[in-house]
Amino acid sequence: MNQEEKSRIEELKKSLYSPNVPNIRTKRRLRFEQQSTDIQSDWEHKEETPDEIKLNQRYKDTSMSFFTKILIGSIIFFVLALSAGAYLVFNGSNIVSANNIDITIDGPVSVAGGEPVTFDIQVSNYNNIKLETVDLIVDFPAGATEANDSSKELKNFRELISDIPSGGVGRKTVQAIVYGEENSKKEIKVTIEYRVKGSTSIFKKEKTFDLLIGSTPLTLTVDSIEEVNSGQEFDLTVTMNSNSKEIIKNLLLKSVYPFGFSYVSSDLKPLNENSLWKIGDIPPGGKKVIKIRGKIDGQDDENRIFRFVAGAQSLTNTKAIGTEYINSSKEISIKKPFINIGLSLNGDDDSQEYVASFDNSLRVAIEYFNNLPTPIIDAEVHVGFSGSSFDKNSVSPEQGLYKSADNEIVWNQINTRDLKSIPASGSGRVSFSIIPRNLNSSSKFIINPDMKILVKVVGKRNSESDTLETISSSAERYIKVSSNVSIGGQVIRSTGPFTNTGPIPPKAEQETTYTIVWTIDNTSSSVSNAKVTASIPAHVKWMGKTSPSTENISFNELDGTIVWNVGDIGTYTLNNSTNRHQVSFQVAVTPSVTQVGQFPVLVNQATLTGQDDFTNQSLSSNLNPLTTRFGSDPTFKDGDEKVVR
Repeated sequence: MNQEEKSRIEELKKSLYSPNVPNIRTKRRLRFEQQSTDIQSDWEHKEETPDEIKLNQRYKDTSMSFFTKILIGSIIFFVLALSAGAYLVFNGSNIVSANNIDITIDGPVSVAGGEPVTFDIQVSNYNNIKLETVDLIVDFPAGATEANDSSKELKNFRELISDIPSGGVGRKTVQAIVYGEENSKKEIKVTIEYRVKGSTSIFKKEKTFDLLIGSTPLTLTVDSIEEVNSGQEFDLTVTMNSNSKEIIKNLLLKSVYPFGFSYVSSDLKPLNENSLWKIGDIPPGGKKVIKIRGKIDGQDDENRIFRFVAGAQSLTNTKAIGTEYINSSKEISIKKPFINIGLSLNGDDDSQEYVASFDNSLRVAIEYFNNLPTPIIDAEVHVGFSGSSFDKNSVSPEQGLYKSADNEIVWNQINTRDLKSIPASGSGRVSFSIIPRNLNSSSKFIINPDMKILVKVVGKRNSESDTLETISSSAERYIKVSSNVSIGGQVIRSTGPFTNTGPIPPKAEQETTYTIVWTIDNTSSSVSNAKVTASIPAHVKWMGKTSPSTENISFNELDGTIVWNVGDIGTYTLNNSTNRHQVSFQVAVTPSVTQVGQFPVLVNQATLTGQDDFTNQSLSSNLNPLTTRFGSDPTFKDGDEKVVR
């Protein structure tokens, strides 16, 4: 290092350790401002220039202002922190936290569905402040009802409980009936909403409780055949058994049918859409059974699932399930039949149920078709009969062999040669006739009469192993027989509820009154919406007297129409004063001279209409016009009906 470089380093050191710091800063600033200043290399005091004094003062003022602000801010922060700490120490009782609130639900972990269960709910307040306006809300799962009335759905329970002081406990007992499938888990949610003094806000705390349904109050089973031929009618039997210690009220059964299923009938009339039934109440240990008939169309080896749901009737919609209790399903496999069977009644080959009338002959035709690629040999056709309207004496078998002891007709190759061999894609036909009868007796009343015709075709075919295999196919038709409802009438004078006046025989241009009596009789099925309509001729006057007063009968003066709204008619009303409907009314006739020697009409033809509750068929009956011939009256003599001068 040469002498010049050493001299520069020494100057730099002197400048770095020089005690005149303000002067250095000032000189640097002045140098930046392109001012020429000599740098002192020693500690000798030198008097500052006016510019240097001004610049140094500005620097001091600026530095003092910044540090003062930092100091003041620190003091303020310390005071605030100290105040907050003091507030928390001395006034912490005004702070509330949901974490310091505990909800305890004391109840069984597992319950028997359908039985009342009690939940003891306890709310503990560990805050240093009282909880006010405490609202307890319990949300129940679907399938819960009120404990004292299982017909009322219970979605949630809400009640205001007493204020809970600091360290205090609020309690409430809640009861319910929880339904569900066996071993299913149900969740119950408890929520409390509360306020605190000095605040308008609403705070809440929630807790859930799991409940296991150990057993169900209701078992639901669906029984049917495992396999069914496409297009063949079959039955589904749904059985509901009560395991509950309480009455299961207002029970509904709903079905969910698979694609291709057609409803035919059921032994209980559905509420709507042929898929909802009102079962009603089931007592403890009781049982309800409903049989549903239908057919299903599909391809070979297709599987279809039928689902059924049982539950309580909705409070807002009587044709819907409000609370579901249990569900069940049944799987059925569809098979293509070896033999197709067609069964027609009086030309009606629809698979739906058939409605017949008493004492009217039914001609039954059975057609069979071989679906196999090989012949069917030694075939037989069997027809069996059952039902409350089946009369074995009314069967006419035609070519078949009638075995009355077995209620069966048999066709085979002995009486029908075509059955010896039915070729591939071959067909045949047999027939017979039968008459439904009302077999009611004094000791046995037949209600809702019916008849079932079951056809079974059996035969043999060569199997793949070249051995004879027995095959069969079956079909059936269900027949409902409508009730016989009729209207009768009579004219009376000396008896009945009214006093009749006027000459007998009736005289021209003089008024004579008569009492008309209508009587309705019914047999085997109840009838609803029954009504009788008739009219009176112009020469007849309506007297406005009817009996009994409980019957709804009216008269229209404009067109002379009489309407008797009968309503519902019970079964077997003949000789039954309780179920029989009868009405009397009075009319008057003033014959003209042109009617001398005649017996004028008092009431024109009357027509009774109604609906059979069993067959859902419209029924009607006519009553011929009633005249002045009052032959049923004990005082009547021949000639009393003819008008005289």
